[in-house]
Amino acid sequence: MADESDGIEEAFDGQLRIAVTAAGRIGEALVRAREDAARRAQVQSEQEARELSSRFEAEKRAARVELGSVYRFDWWDRATPEQIGGALTTARAWGSEDLEAVRAEGRIRDELRTRYGVDVNNTGADPAAVQAAVEAEQLRRQSDTERQRSATEQAEAVALSRQADEADRTAEASRDTADTAPDEGEREQAQMQAEREQGRAEATREKAEPLYDSAERRERDAEKLQQRGVGKEAVTAKMAADVSQRKPATEAVKAQRVQSMEARPNRPRSSRVQRTVVGR
Repeated sequence: MADESDGIEEAFDGQLRIAVTAAGRIGEALVRAREDAARRAQVQSEQEARELSSRFEAEKRAARVELGSVYRFDWWDRATPEQIGGALTTARAWGSEDLEAVRAEGRIRDELRTRYGVDVNNTGADPAAVQAAVEAEQLRRQSDTERQRSATEQAEAVALSRQADEADRTAEASRDTADTAPDEGEREQAQMQAEREQGRAEATREKAEPLYDSAERRERDAEKLQQRGVGKEAVTAKMAADVSQRKPATEAVKAQRVQSMEARPNRPRSSRVQRTVVGR
């Protein structure tokens, strides 16, 4: 029984040292990724920079909530190596921007030293195992990011499509008015309204198409790769690379938009007026 207990403790200790070492590397990588994203957003537009800053603030608040656990003795009594490594990753990722994260990392270091005899700066973990843990965590985070991005793109595309449909209905109602209104000025005003709404519908659909294309295409590509026997981790890495490149919509989708526009030609205002006048 004693031998079994010793084996469990040794396994826990080994996993903990790997998790702690990997956490430091992952946390530093997250800091660099956040800084790179902020620089890119600043170059692209002030609005994107503000949106990214707001997102980072929300993530920082969530990190503070997560790190609150490291001050509780009952959390340490139950924490797994993965949970401890995750907390250290979070603390390291935000330490350069938040004093609360710095304090939390100090508490984690103290607990690791007193409870397990682990020095964060010198864990003695197997380098190969640490590298494998780092790569696995990076793939997991990339996969989570990809799923969140796809869901966001789908939601944005659906919302834009609904706006386009509403503009279509408004344009059609205005066309009906342009055909039937007894007053010539009212007919012309209705026709101009129809043209404006039709243009808004087409412009809105143009915004939605790349979002639909991006999310759906990546899902199809992932399925094809998996069917060919490509490993899940390799598929995740491929999809993450595709996200970073932000490829535009396919030519097939663009052609579909052109066909849709041709199917709803705008009738000349003069012909509408003439036809209505003759009908009277």
